Amino acid sequence: MFWLALLALWLIAVISLLLVYRRDLLALWCEPVLSHPVLIVESDDWGAGPIEQAPALLRLSELLGRYRDADGHPPVMTIAVVLAIPDGAVIAASGRYQRRALGSALFHPIVDALQLGVSTQVFALQLHGLEHYWPETLMASGEAGVMRWLREDRPQSTERLPAHLQSRWLDARHLPSSPLDSVQIERAAEEEISLFSSVLGQAAKVVVPPTFVWDDNIERAWAARGIEILVTPGRRSSGRNGLGEPDCSGGNIRNGEISNGLTCIVRNDYFEPEKGHQAERALDALRLRTRQGRPCLLETHRSNFLQSSSDAAFQELDRLLSRAVASFAEIRFMSTLELGRVMRDRSGPLLVQSRTGRLAAWIARLEELPRFHKLGRLSGLVLLLRLTDSLHRGREKKFSELA
Repeated sequence: MFWLALLALWLIAVISLLLVYRRDLLALWCEPVLSHPVLIVESDDWGAGPIEQAPALLRLSELLGRYRDADGHPPVMTIAVVLAIPDGAVIAASGRYQRRALGSALFHPIVDALQLGVSTQVFALQLHGLEHYWPETLMASGEAGVMRWLREDRPQSTERLPAHLQSRWLDARHLPSSPLDSVQIERAAEEEISLFSSVLGQAAKVVVPPTFVWDDNIERAWAARGIEILVTPGRRSSGRNGLGEPDCSGGNIRNGEISNGLTCIVRNDYFEPEKGHQAERALDALRLRTRQGRPCLLETHRSNFLQSSSDAAFQELDRLLSRAVASFAEIRFMSTLELGRVMRDRSGPLLVQSRTGRLAAWIARLEELPRFHKLGRLSGLVLLLRLTDSLHRGREKKFSELA
């Protein structure tokens, strides 16, 4: 009788734990599971800006082209493109905002380098924004450094702006920030998507919101103009708080989630050699995401490849790709657009459909729920799930041998 009572208490505890975390557990289960390791390097901020981007892009194209995955495809670096910067001379003379667009003759070497990478299938162009800021916000800024930056005659680097002023889709003249009105959003979305197409010769299909601050109105405007894939950091921020930080107000995002007609993809780690990140860190991330049945999307920025120490960044990227190909025989390289369409359609050989295959990935994902995972280990639930997974795998192996 004692053992029956103990078993009943254990069942109650386990069921209660599952009920408390049911939404998170279901979301982790519904997220697509990949059958092979997938590695994509996502690089932001390229386009209108310092002209030294052109030789850096050519060097990246050559480096990426050295490698091939199990299907013979080269690594893909997605390039989030900024389409304009301030025209400092005009602003200094008139006091009014004027942009210098990527299509101007000054930036032709950059566009040519981008197009070369696209033609060799090592670059995939993504929309970052018409600008990496909201122009009215910058023009209204009282900060002397921002005013000097706006009036510089040479192409500016947006990385030098204060972080909260690098967000495009909000009014940050005062903190906490305020949302933009729908008319402004519609007009700006139309303008940037049209310019992307005219300058780069292809329609924008993937968008990366600058500083990952955006809202539902912007999603709807993008979707209405042909954007399919939204790259996210795995959480939503629609504004900046009183300290100028993203407010993280909108909850978590999972791979393959549909939001206002856009398929969401999650970047889940960083590769920033200028901050000391080495190839080993990225390889550890790839191992973890492979175990979880997820793609490994590494975020990096152009600044890594433009600094005086950029040689180290190129060397680390080379080491990363060399070791990834050597260590992961079944690795797949692809663009975020290709990955997003697979996630959206929920079909194809890249996805695991069997419950047994999905179970192993789901168990690995439970570790990102620290409290649940701790209680699950203490209660024996995690051990039970792993034993169940092992039994299923053993039975599948036996049946395949008999067949």
